[in-house]
Amino acid sequence: MLLLYHSTTSVCAIKVRLTLAEKALEWEGELLDLCRGDQHRPEYLELNPSGVVPTLVHDGRVLLESTLIAEYLDDSFAAPPLLPADAFERWRARAWMKRIDDVLNAASAALTFAIVFRHQMLSLGPEALAAHLARIPNPASRDRQRLAIARGLASPQAAEALGHYDRFIADMDAVLRETPYLAGSTYSLADIAATPYVDRAEMLGLDRLWSERQPVADWLERMRERPSFEYAVSAWLSDADRDRFARARDETRESIEEAFASRATQPHS
Repeated sequence: MLLLYHSTTSVCAIKVRLTLAEKALEWEGELLDLCRGDQHRPEYLELNPSGVVPTLVHDGRVLLESTLIAEYLDDSFAAPPLLPADAFERWRARAWMKRIDDVLNAASAALTFAIVFRHQMLSLGPEALAAHLARIPNPASRDRQRLAIARGLASPQAAEALGHYDRFIADMDAVLRETPYLAGSTYSLADIAATPYVDRAEMLGLDRLWSERQPVADWLERMRERPSFEYAVSAWLSDADRDRFARARDETRESIEEAFASRATQPHS
């Protein structure tokens, strides 16, 4: 049996749900409310000491880390294969996944908190907010959230995150001008890994990142046309999720424009 602990909008959970959908696997799930702090419950921390989602339990075996879970599912359930047959293309797929794990995941978290969850967290009050932050086991994640909540898009992490996103989208554009998918000629775990992050950028009002990069826009449209997108992404968004992102996007539109304008006047590394 496959049991997935996940949440509605977590980009990492979406990555695993997309893999499950592409594999046409049956699974059971337990939804965690991350704003409520379900990921910090003692019984969940016994499964995942980092207090993050997703966690997959397969026949009693606990698996952590979304990229490793996706590769595990691809190894365990052969059809359809989600890594290319060609060794170089497999390397390319894994290089994209590593970059997402190493860089883009933190960038997405910083921008999501700065744009969407900041006001919700501030409404908790100083004591409850301090308690929430204290429960985050990873010091880097804790500090990233603290600054994003305190300063929003003015935080240094937000500006850095926007730069990481811009470079990632630019590199996607360069590759997708030559191949239909990120790793080459076939859909792969690289596309699965990137989909929730590019989709999240649009939900945050950052879609101007690819306004002049048509191959990325076309790729995203094709990803959304796959049946797995409805199953793994759209179907899980609650009305509250949609409203939360829409309101935050509208409220921060001017700040987002200022952030892009500021980036345009600075030298890029």
